[in-house]
Amino acid sequence: MDTAVSVIVPVFNREREIGACIKSLINQTLENIEIIIVNDGSTDNTLSAAKSIDDERITVLSQPNSGQGIARNTGMAAAGGEYIAFVDSDDTVEREMLEAMYKKAKTENADIVQCNISDIYPNGKKTVQLAPFDATVDITDKGEYTDKYFSTCRHSYEVCNKLFRKRMIDDSGVKFRDTRKYFSEDLLFNLEIIDHIKRISFISEPYYNYYQSEGSHFHSGAERRLAAICDLFADYSANADEIMKSAVSYTAAMVIIYNAGFCVDTHTAAARRTLSSRTMRQYIKNALARKCRLKHRIFLTAMYAAPVNIRMNLAKRYSNKWNGE
Repeated sequence: MDTAVSVIVPVFNREREIGACIKSLINQTLENIEIIIVNDGSTDNTLSAAKSIDDERITVLSQPNSGQGIARNTGMAAAGGEYIAFVDSDDTVEREMLEAMYKKAKTENADIVQCNISDIYPNGKKTVQLAPFDATVDITDKGEYTDKYFSTCRHSYEVCNKLFRKRMIDDSGVKFRDTRKYFSEDLLFNLEIIDHIKRISFISEPYYNYYQSEGSHFHSGAERRLAAICDLFADYSANADEIMKSAVSYTAAMVIIYNAGFCVDTHTAAARRTLSSRTMRQYIKNALARKCRLKHRIFLTAMYAAPVNIRMNLAKRYSNKWNGE
């Protein structure tokens, strides 16, 4: 029987967390899967912990430390499933996740299926990340799709809550970029794959458990993250076609403002410089020419026209709103 889903788990120094992650995968109700663990040069006992898990569906690969993006590429090259899923080594998934998403993919003939995410905080607080949304969307105009679904976060920027048709990825040639340069290689991968999606299905159920620990990939230095996000959009725009170069400015404006907000108190100069830059103003100007939501249009107009101190405060409030504060 052909493999339904290849699950790729990149891991670096997660000897304590990897067991729970893999347990949640081997206990999936969809049994016809393979689990590809890519040990990215761990210096602790991660490799031993991964190899100690007894399940014939598990393959453990090792490579020199190259970052999460390159580790995912290594896993994709070895994958034999009809669809590919990506799970981070410090997270877990609900038992029915892969079965529900694979059935949806087959029923709808979808290139991608996206579920919701539960954000789980160290204090035990648990929140559902995305607004409920159940739909199947045919993409005939990628600029319009980006405005309506990507820039508004209906199509979320993660890869961990999605199934991707492997043939689509192979045909597209899209790969993950070096995490050491790009903080959010997930976002860039999703942006680049939009060119190749014909149909995507959304499921409201939060099947993916994202643990918001201080040591997680997201909680690295805010200033470095802001610089890396700015570089990401600059590099993408330099190589995108005219449709996506225009469309991505809406996403860029919202994401850069979000990241700048985390720097307002601790890296004030960096936040001020970013929010006052010519590039940022051009993103906002272009975004206002797109089909923005009304609330985003009001927010972006203020971010374009208000004095910089007010823009800084608005950015901080926007960041805190989406960070569970």
